[in-house]
Amino acid sequence: MSIGSRISELRKQHHISQGQLAKLLDISRQSVSKWENDQASPDTLNLIRLADVLEADVEYLATGRQHVYQPAPIVINLVEKPDRVVVKEVPKRIIVKQKLRLNPVYWIGFAGFFFILGLILGSLL
Repeated sequence: MSIGSRISELRKQHHISQGQLAKLLDISRQSVSKWENDQASPDTLNLIRLADVLEADVEYLATGRQHVYQPAPIVINLVEKPDRVVVKEVPKRIIVKQKLRLNPVYWIGFAGFFFILGLILGSLL
C-alpha cells in the first residue's frame, strides 16, 4: 500500500474531503490530490500535520508499519467539588532539567581558598 492510498483511506475514514483536508493543512487541494495519486509526497512538516489531522502515526503514514505495542492508558484523577466534577489528566512522564546554581558566597569562598593555596605554593617555590 502506498503513502497516497494510506492518506486517501484515512481521509475517507474521517469523512473529510480533499478540499477540507487542504484547508486544514493550509495547502492547495491539488497538492492533496497529487499525494493521493502518488504523483508527489508530503514534506516532513506536512506529513506531521497530516498525521495530526488524520489521527495517525507519522511512521504509519510514511512506511505503512504500525506499532506493535499498545499505548499506556491515560490515568485520570477525579476531583469532586460541590457542584461539579473536574477531570485532570496525569502526564505520563515528567522530565525535569535543573542547572546547578551555587550561591555567590560559595564562589567567593572557592576563589579565596585557591588564592591562599596559590600564595602558599608560590612562597614554597
